[in-house]
Amino acid sequence: MSTPRVEQMRSDSARKHPAWAAVREAFRVDWGPRTSVEKLLEDAGRALDEEQGALRRREPRLDQALGFGNTLTEREILQMYASTAFQEKGLCVILVLKLAVAMLEYGQNTVDAELMLLKVIHSLGLPHPHLNLGARSLQMSFGGGPVHLMNCKMDLLVDKLLDISALCRHIAENKVDPVDALCVLDGIIQRPLPFGWLVHFFNLECVCSWAALAAFFGTWQDMAAAAMITPFALLTRQFCMRKGLANLELLLCSLVVGIVTPLVWRYIVEVPLCHVPILWGSALLIYLPGCELIYGAYEIKYGSVINGAAQLMAALVRCMIMGVGLTIGWQVFGRDAAIAATDGKRGAIASMVPADACSLTGPVLNFPMLFHCFLSLNMRIADMMNSFGVAYPSLFVFMALVQMGISPGYVTDAIGMFIATNLGSALECWNEAPSCISIIPMVIILAPGWPSVRSVLGSMQKSVIPDEKVTDFWTDLALQGAAYAVGLSLALGMWRAWNHGHTQTRSQSGTNDAESELSEESGSSDSRLSPR
Repeated sequence: MSTPRVEQMRSDSARKHPAWAAVREAFRVDWGPRTSVEKLLEDAGRALDEEQGALRRREPRLDQALGFGNTLTEREILQMYASTAFQEKGLCVILVLKLAVAMLEYGQNTVDAELMLLKVIHSLGLPHPHLNLGARSLQMSFGGGPVHLMNCKMDLLVDKLLDISALCRHIAENKVDPVDALCVLDGIIQRPLPFGWLVHFFNLECVCSWAALAAFFGTWQDMAAAAMITPFALLTRQFCMRKGLANLELLLCSLVVGIVTPLVWRYIVEVPLCHVPILWGSALLIYLPGCELIYGAYEIKYGSVINGAAQLMAALVRCMIMGVGLTIGWQVFGRDAAIAATDGKRGAIASMVPADACSLTGPVLNFPMLFHCFLSLNMRIADMMNSFGVAYPSLFVFMALVQMGISPGYVTDAIGMFIATNLGSALECWNEAPSCISIIPMVIILAPGWPSVRSVLGSMQKSVIPDEKVTDFWTDLALQGAAYAVGLSLALGMWRAWNHGHTQTRSQSGTNDAESELSEESGSSDSRLSPR
């Protein structure tokens, strides 16, 4: 970890040599381990004046917005509780609100986030909580106090999720000054990611390139072609992020991949027609629905019908947009590209994006793809070994079952996810790392949304190819999500009592009654996720 003196020297150097500072930032890699939450809280306590009151210690930050797209300030929240029975708990409310938004922003699913927040709320002494967490917003109130509606979005930043989860557990198990906890939380949020943007770009390129071999069982030629196509998608992504075009990112990336893929396929790396789905699938790997499918079915099972259905529908629309974007882009350089497969016919019938993939059994190289996948999710190298111990054995067993073909595909999906979730939950019990950080990289490699995008393309081809056999992409999408959710739910059901059903005996008196109350709240929390 850098000292303040080192940071000051870097800042002075950046002002003198801005070009060199930009290069250093692009190639930056933080090799150090994460500082423990206990140490961060101790440092925050020493930095604050012990003699000042809580509000005076927090005064410099009270007029700052909560962040994550929320313009509400901490002072405005405190004013909501002025002259009420909750006046002394205003800072605790701010802490819970910021923790809730941060957990969702950094990758925790709504069900597990609510279970953890209930434990934090109980430890802070906030009465009668009401939580309603969603993919884009959350609603929260305490007792008869005001209702807080916050904006959020679900992403995955492993480095910060690990620290946020550790902070939540520490607050749930110990008495913590809310001002100290808020200072630590602000530091985690404002801390730069462990890798510079160019390092992150390179890792995404490697993930998508290796996907041709590890995820889609392609050939080395497929990997070479995917490596040529992927940079165009990633550069389009960077352009959208810098120009504030996030809502158009998926469509523009699909368009660009549709434009570039036929050029690479026809003039640079010639592969059979049935290998083309591997090329565009690898280039668009990071956009294929994965977590939406699993969390959607998982949340529906646990009572969050609205949130779960919204995620499944979002996955369906995502597949449609990708299919339409690919087809539009394909018309630029892919006109009549499939003329050899249409018996010499030209026009629309020979200008559709290839959707039928070959049955390939190429080399399975999960290790390098997993390594780059962890890095692309902003996981520090020091944190990787444990996650490798979850994802790699699970993928090995899954691929073995696929190769042997002894079970139906959906059963194999459920078994693979069951194994991964059990290992991830065991890891969570051992070092308290959220199980999702080990499961999601496996989901990325399995690419469950790829068949559904192919089904969308097949449906579009049916208008010009009457004999085209197309699977129902909605049924296929929902079944895949349900299969993964079954394995996930079975494993979590066995581990939930251990991971979430009790608090540590270090709590103060009355713990047993509180644990019983918390367990009842946790057991019924899923039904509260959806409006009655």
